[in-house]
Amino acid sequence: MTAVVEEVVRPNGRGPHRSQLRETLRVPGLDPAVVAAYRPQSARLADRIVGRIAREVSGFAAAADPQVKAGIDAAITKAVELFVDTVAGAPTQGTEVLAFYRWLGRHEATVGHNLDAMQAAHHIATQESWEDLRRASTELGVPAQVRGPLGDALITYQNTLYEQALMGFMEVRTSAAREREEARAELLVALIGGAPADQLRELACRCSWILPASIAVAVTTADAATSEVVASACQAVSGVRHGRLIVVADAGVAEDLAHTIASGTEHDVALSWGVEAEQVHDAARWAGRALDLVRDRVIESPDDHVVRCQDHTSRLCLHADPALRQLADEAVLAPLLEQSPKRRVALAETMLLWLQTRDSAPALAARLGIHDQTVRHRLRRLRELFGARLSDPSQTTVLLIALESSITSWRRSLT
Repeated sequence: MTAVVEEVVRPNGRGPHRSQLRETLRVPGLDPAVVAAYRPQSARLADRIVGRIAREVSGFAAAADPQVKAGIDAAITKAVELFVDTVAGAPTQGTEVLAFYRWLGRHEATVGHNLDAMQAAHHIATQESWEDLRRASTELGVPAQVRGPLGDALITYQNTLYEQALMGFMEVRTSAAREREEARAELLVALIGGAPADQLRELACRCSWILPASIAVAVTTADAATSEVVASACQAVSGVRHGRLIVVADAGVAEDLAHTIASGTEHDVALSWGVEAEQVHDAARWAGRALDLVRDRVIESPDDHVVRCQDHTSRLCLHADPALRQLADEAVLAPLLEQSPKRRVALAETMLLWLQTRDSAPALAARLGIHDQTVRHRLRRLRELFGARLSDPSQTTVLLIALESSITSWRRSLT
């Protein structure tokens, strides 16, 4: 074996013993003299396989990677010898050969290759081995009833070698995919956590994600349906935080995903405008707050269920700090807070509509679906509670903002 085989793929455990390999391959009984007569020819078979692979499989040519090419040459020679020894019933230990094929699969995945080269080499080895076995069986007078099982054993052996390569390939691919997912999760945390630009670039590089110049954030309900939509969106970084699905992507990609989620699930999706990477944490906060305001009916859900933050900047500013907003509203609307919950809502609805329209009592009654006298009685009561503030233009705006902010939660408290 070459140094690459001896140093890189030396097994840590014990491989299949001769009897196990014979049992696995179901090698038929064969006259030892026949095997002895064929053994000198096996070296030529290995040379033919090696030559064809070097000529026909560009990924395994000497010019592509001399170290891997040398290892393949040695491994094929050993693989042929192992099969002949197994057929002969000689003491064998196949661990080194199997380990090399597994290492080869890992190597191909590590350097970013696909399975094409391995499949092509496997096809050549199987074809050459089958042709040589058929020819030698005829020349050496192997009985017809033995040729079929011997050919089956050869195919099983070749498939065993390929399966080892495939397992090594999948080990690396699975591990790499898991590492990428972990890196993407870490990147999402950093993005919505306000990490500095250098850290974001480093994390993005680790998960093979290029930071877009303009990044938008989409926020929606986290469930199986929404998660399925973004599962295959490799251009986006996504994850679940506090029961919500957060999607970070190029602004155009994020908008497309928002529409796809909304149309496929009918969930409301809040979408920020495009920002730089260092501002993603702000965009995530805006989108999350917009979704809260839709839930609270401060913002009306649009027909397409995509709530664009840029269309609601004034409300987002007003409701940026819910606790502070509530304290401010309670101070402005203190007279209403002294009323019973039901009475408070009735007065607030009448007051809000009157401040918005300045309509007459009959017009307000028609809009509210109540009697004119009920409206007049409420307006008198509001004047008693708020006095001149109702006719002061500077106070009118403050009252309107406070009512719009509070009335939804007051209505909810009645249900």
